Amino acid sequence: LLTEKKTISLPGCFLQMMFFYCLGTCTLFHMAVMSLDRFVAICHPLHYTAIMSNRFCLQLILSCWAVSFLLMFPPTIMTVQLPFCGPNVMNHFYCDASLLLQLSCTDTGLIEELMFVI
Repeated sequence: LLTEKKTISLPGCFLQMMFFYCLGTCTLFHMAVMSLDRFVAICHPLHYTAIMSNRFCLQLILSCWAVSFLLMFPPTIMTVQLPFCGPNVMNHFYCDASLLLQLSCTDTGLIEELMFVI
């Protein structure tokens, strides 16, 4: 956005899409972990320090990152393997999966269903 060049390469587009969806999914899992923390603090205040140890908190956060990456990796890889034909031009400022699927020359029904389920 800072340069005059208004294009992005296809690998850069896929990388941007992967980070966008992984970080968005990770945010949702972090909110779930925060709600678990508040639940334990309110409902079990005397057991809070025993339940929410530093090790358990670290495991929760690392599992958030791992699960979000594992959920978003298969649709991204499936999208990368699609053949693209015609003018690969999108009039948007970031690479969205639905726009990339529209640029593909093949049937993308399976990828769309996978993204919907996730």
